[in-house]
Amino acid sequence: MIRYSSKIRLIFLILLITLFNSCNTETSREAERKLEIVYTDWSESIAITYLSYVLLEEKMDYTVILKLTDVESAYREVAEGEADIFTDAWLPETHKTYIDEYRDEIEMVGITYPEARTGLVVPAYSSMNSISDLKNYNQPIVGIDAGAGIMQKTKTAIQAYSLPNSLLELSEEKMLEQLADSIQRRKEIVITGWEPHWIFARYDLKFLDDVQNIFGQKEKIYTIAHKNLEESHPNAVRFFERMQLSEKQLNSLVYEIKISEDPVNGAKKWIEQNEYVVNQWLKNLTLERKKIM
Repeated sequence: MIRYSSKIRLIFLILLITLFNSCNTETSREAERKLEIVYTDWSESIAITYLSYVLLEEKMDYTVILKLTDVESAYREVAEGEADIFTDAWLPETHKTYIDEYRDEIEMVGITYPEARTGLVVPAYSSMNSISDLKNYNQPIVGIDAGAGIMQKTKTAIQAYSLPNSLLELSEEKMLEQLADSIQRRKEIVITGWEPHWIFARYDLKFLDDVQNIFGQKEKIYTIAHKNLEESHPNAVRFFERMQLSEKQLNSLVYEIKISEDPVNGAKKWIEQNEYVVNQWLKNLTLERKKIM
């Protein structure tokens, strides 16, 4: 009996240690309350990311690390667990390549914006109305960074429509500088464009008709996360599930970020103007744990 009781006590002790370590691990995760969000140097990505950053830090007591990167690296880092969140996944067409590659390692958390669109964009005064019209336009198409989904689609369009145009790989900022200069001079220009974007509020623009549907129909912008993020940060996942913006809301957010010297200040101003909407996202999620001063 004594030998049997000793075994029982040993098993019970092992179970207690295992339970303690498990609880300690979860407590450690909760105590850290850290999230890393990756984002790209695109207007809507910056805007959505900084809005999330301010709300998670100031209302939900998280420490948020932001990392600027390219879109290919954003998907890879979330898939490999180097980052937790990416809020600017365009689906089903624009980022299909990355989703197909990392499908088993990432989760679709929520739809941030349901009415996104990509394509080739020209000033409204342009004589061109369809992508086919570019056959008579011998200048390059002005694009953004090479890894962007819209750049892959544009390369496909150049082949599908047998276009003579080359494709410039620039930053979004440089592309928009060329757009502004061309409009000021009332010159023809073709850029890789997407909506939502503040340029559609600033300038009179149009998408070129895409009869072959290379760029696809309207898309949705999703927030994606590393698999099993909900286990360690369930309320953060609830927040991103709820955070959805209308066209007016996202365009105004992008604009506030654009005109602010500091994107944090732009996000805070937008939050003040949209308090009711924000409160719906944060309901029962705020201040889960008070900071120890």
